[in-house]
Amino acid sequence: MKKVALQERSFDVVIVGGGVAGMTAAVYAKRRGKNVCIIEKFSLGGQVNIIPKIENFPSCSETDGYTLVQNFSKQIEHLNIEVLYDDIQKFSCTKAEKMLVGKRCIYRAKSVIIATGLSYVELGLNENDYLGKGVSYCAVCDANFFRGKEVCVASKNGGGLKEALVLAEVCSSVTVLDSGDLSVFAKANKNKKIEVVSNCKITKLIGEDVLTAVEFEHNAKTGDKQTIKTNALFVALGKKPDTSIFSGVKVDEKGFILTDENMCTSINGVFAVGDVRSKGLKQIVTACADGAIAGQQA
Repeated sequence: MKKVALQERSFDVVIVGGGVAGMTAAVYAKRRGKNVCIIEKFSLGGQVNIIPKIENFPSCSETDGYTLVQNFSKQIEHLNIEVLYDDIQKFSCTKAEKMLVGKRCIYRAKSVIIATGLSYVELGLNENDYLGKGVSYCAVCDANFFRGKEVCVASKNGGGLKEALVLAEVCSSVTVLDSGDLSVFAKANKNKKIEVVSNCKITKLIGEDVLTAVEFEHNAKTGDKQTIKTNALFVALGKKPDTSIFSGVKVDEKGFILTDENMCTSINGVFAVGDVRSKGLKQIVTACADGAIAGQQA
């Protein structure tokens, strides 16, 4: 089969990631008269969409993530900022031009703003084969799909306990499979729906069309393995900066992109904003501030 060449498009500023930082950057760059586009893999707003309650965003005494994102989206639409849905696979740059290769198109730009945020830490098994079929990364989003059913949580050093409490409100039982020692929590736990298994490692996901069971190693020294039947596995191993394709951009020891106060990275004409950037306070309002500065600078 003949390979079809990708279409090419050129912009003044390309923003990779459509979260609140990316959208704010787009607004500021567009208002300076630049030809701007946002490239988003999934949906505008990113993980802000699933926040149930926001009480610290200026001008809103209380709102939720979805409503806030809708307000951002209306402004993007009002300014006729182009939003393109694509998955960037490769990044390269010269002094004069930056190139981003997506699955659908090749994008060329004078400036690039990285606003890719955080991605979920994976088990490293075949969990993506079961996405929407029993594996989820968001208890708040998907708990109701498993109302009255037995579920598990993949956890690390107690990181999944918050998800377990959310799930226990609607599920019949929640088993937390944690790689650390949660014996103190297990003794103090008064929620009869939650059971904790400490010092274990998930080794296999079982099921044909949907997930039906999880295999885990309970004792690393003996290699003893157990299998637990489950209707779902909620993976709660934390989050990491999504920077894998941006080789050449300097990062800190945890993988977050290093910038100066103007959001400039180690590559001229490339900026980073929001949770992907190495900084102290990671909030919606600071993400917006990052975006405003980068959009103006770009």
